[in-house]
Amino acid sequence: MFSFWKKKNWEDDYDEYYAQDRGIRASKPRTKTRYVAHLLMLTLMGGLVTAGVGLVGGTPMVEKFLTALALPLGAVWMGLILLVYFSLLNRQAWPAVVGLLCWIGVTLGGNQLVANALARMLEAPYQQVNPYEGEPYDLVVVLGGGTTTTIGGQSQLNANGDRVAVAARMFHAGLAKRIVCTGTQTFRSTDLDLHPREEAANILNGLGVPQGVVMQMKGDNTSEEMANLKMWMSENKIEGRIGVITSAWHLSRAIRLAESNGLKLEPLPANFISQPYTPSPSVIVPNSSHLMTTTSVCKEYLASWVGR
Repeated sequence: MFSFWKKKNWEDDYDEYYAQDRGIRASKPRTKTRYVAHLLMLTLMGGLVTAGVGLVGGTPMVEKFLTALALPLGAVWMGLILLVYFSLLNRQAWPAVVGLLCWIGVTLGGNQLVANALARMLEAPYQQVNPYEGEPYDLVVVLGGGTTTTIGGQSQLNANGDRVAVAARMFHAGLAKRIVCTGTQTFRSTDLDLHPREEAANILNGLGVPQGVVMQMKGDNTSEEMANLKMWMSENKIEGRIGVITSAWHLSRAIRLAESNGLKLEPLPANFISQPYTPSPSVIVPNSSHLMTTTSVCKEYLASWVGR
């Protein structure tokens, strides 16, 4: 299939023929010169792209664009472009194909428009849900995953920490009578490394939520958390209005798993990651934050496909 690509380039074939015909060793200065010429051409093309960015967004956008290229993900992205280009130049099929597939994956995964579109599809059902309106909840469940522990043993919020802040705001607004924090960390490096439920509880207490209001519940993942919640509610005959707080992109999965365990929970979204479009170099050069968004969203889709 790739017999054409397996051949050497015509300059190498000519050099070998010339050497065999005269019994001398072929020299390849032209091949080296060819690479320099192509590198200069690629540099010129890069300069034109940068100039185009400057015309559209001005000097600040050029600075952001060049910064994005200098970051690790941007450097890998450019390296893949060079790999594909020179593999094609030397008619090396498989390196070109593999490099191109990797480049497409990195480009789409770290693209602002792609990441936002994928996240918006998951978050769309909850865009108009306001946790701070309506009647009070008898119980609010805060799923683990919004906190971490520092090396010194201090609890802190991470990128998904808005879920803990929403719970605190609801309590102080008189909308949450009791709060359950869930989550178990499977591997703990030290005794100072707290479980997610402990981290969330510590932060809520520090935000003025009394200890008697906050409870903790184990669970290695969302499926196990819902199963444990069902068991606890049945044993303690918990009734009334119950809501679940988690990242908006994770809510559909949480509600689905709750229903599979016979629980009726009202969705309370936090930490929306889909944003209105703003001009950014990440429309061209992949960005690590958008790659993280795409990864989180793809994990949700994968979980729905396998029923997790």
